[in-house]
Amino acid sequence: MSRLKELALKKVDLHIHTPKSVCYSDMSVTPEQITDTALAAGLEAIAITDHNSAEAIEDMRRVAAGKELSIFPGIELSTVGGHILALFPLDTPIEELRNFLIYAGLGRHQWGDAINVTNGNTEEVLRKIEEWGGLAIAAHVERWPSGFLETNQPRRIKMAIHASEYLGALEITIPQNKAQWNAGAVRGYPKKRACTQGSDAHALGEIGRRSVYIQMESISLDMLREAIQSYETTIYFPEEITY
Repeated sequence: MSRLKELALKKVDLHIHTPKSVCYSDMSVTPEQITDTALAAGLEAIAITDHNSAEAIEDMRRVAAGKELSIFPGIELSTVGGHILALFPLDTPIEELRNFLIYAGLGRHQWGDAINVTNGNTEEVLRKIEEWGGLAIAAHVERWPSGFLETNQPRRIKMAIHASEYLGALEITIPQNKAQWNAGAVRGYPKKRACTQGSDAHALGEIGRRSVYIQMESISLDMLREAIQSYETTIYFPEEITY
């Protein structure tokens, strides 16, 4: 038995865009192509996280049905303090996701474009995600200008976002820093944090380029939450896997 099966590790990519994001590279790409590319990359679950939009979720779920690929419905929210991934239970109805966007202050005419920003500060948005039954992950935290560490917000605001009880994990783009974030050893950010990584795919060829292995007996948001709580023994980057 491989170590992946022994540990019940699922290969996932929690940050994938579709042509419903206006900045996507090729608007002719189909849900079938995204699904097939994810499967070819060996992924067992992906999160569809278009900018301020959930409009691709239904088509992605329809295409993936019956295939060995789970779809986390998600949204990449633009907030004043940086981008936040909001992930929801697998069976969340599309109307509930649309209502959440409106609750967050994003009208239909704003869906799909990262330039539009939610109402309230980032901490308030994190709370709203939790209220709606979702899981919040700070997106590409070290990336200028939309990772929360690289925005023009005051340092005290960044520290408050990092410390928020409603923030589930950090999506990092410098994997070498994972151990420091896990240990709360980054100066000014003492709270120990689970780390994920994701492709932030805006093209087919980018899907799975920064995958992560997560220990889950079955794929669900509850299992993902549990893994984040026990991140030291449940979340692995590819280079950390020994076969």
